[in-house]
Amino acid sequence: MPVSPVEVWIYDLSKGLARSMSFPLLGKQIDGIWHTAIVVYGNEYFFGGDSIECCTPGGTMLGMPNSKVNLGTTEIPSEIFHEHLRELSQTTFRPCDYNLLKRNCNNFSSEIAQFLTGNDIPSHITNLPDDVLSTPFGQMLRPMLESVTVSPGSGSQRVFGESQPSYRVMQPASLSGAASNTSVAADSVVQQKTPTETNNCVTFLPTQPLETEGLCEGELQKKLLADLVEYVSVEKVSWSVSPAHVKLLGSLLLNTEKQRLVVWQIVQKFVIKTESLAILQRCDNSALLDQINLEDVESLKCLCNLCSTPSGYKMFLAKQRQLLEKLPTGLQQHSDDEEFLNVLVSVMYNVSVHHVSIL
Repeated sequence: MPVSPVEVWIYDLSKGLARSMSFPLLGKQIDGIWHTAIVVYGNEYFFGGDSIECCTPGGTMLGMPNSKVNLGTTEIPSEIFHEHLRELSQTTFRPCDYNLLKRNCNNFSSEIAQFLTGNDIPSHITNLPDDVLSTPFGQMLRPMLESVTVSPGSGSQRVFGESQPSYRVMQPASLSGAASNTSVAADSVVQQKTPTETNNCVTFLPTQPLETEGLCEGELQKKLLADLVEYVSVEKVSWSVSPAHVKLLGSLLLNTEKQRLVVWQIVQKFVIKTESLAILQRCDNSALLDQINLEDVESLKCLCNLCSTPSGYKMFLAKQRQLLEKLPTGLQQHSDDEEFLNVLVSVMYNVSVHHVSIL
């Protein structure tokens, strides 16, 4: 009887971020945020938030794995295996059954590995949720984690004729050109009065009108400030801000604490606009971004908003990566400040989303 080799392919979704930041945050070392797939019969099989799926090996947006583990061989014919997948897709591994902590891609890989070979995947992978949840910070993140779904594939086509296919075949990411399917429920991150979500990321926007009276002296500065307030208050304008507007924001942040509060609120709305990021990329924005710090919660909200888009996250990494590395320290220093912790967790969530999707 012919035999087929079986491997588990292991991917680190954090792209090394877990290895560098897990110990300060969790108090224990975690080397990766693992996604796994089973490779057999010339295909790669995995379970995500959409369904049980398969593709050519290395054909998802994740590319090639960080490592491969040989699980042995199987004598089970592919037809029987595919029938088993159909049954699983209608019972224990339906899209509605997906849970990042309890029933995820690694649980699927474990079950499939044992079905095909009698061998399990490495235990440190299936034990990862328990390792994270055994820490105080992991418990803090639990509501968010339980609402996240991960599907590393891209464009797809149905294999079978059901109205809702039991599993699907993924086209190679290089051919489909699709992006991440990671999704997050609208109320998933730590509860906060004013955050909203943009492209599955969290943003913080002021709910009260911007009080700018007395912020500026001189007609030119007042005109630039009025432009900025109009610019951030409407969805679209027929004109664009200039480097002079950005320079004004940076200089106003040197004013009193009360004045800085209003300026940070303007910046919170400013950095989520695509046109604003284009202006920041064309001018010297360090005077503005360098003033983002871990002691000012309104400033931290700006960081959260900036990291809510891939282009904003890339820009911040180029200027202020060292501040990201200080986030765990900020967490420890403000462990009793609920608002600060809410914002900080949101920053780290946005960072993790884009760290996975752009690297």
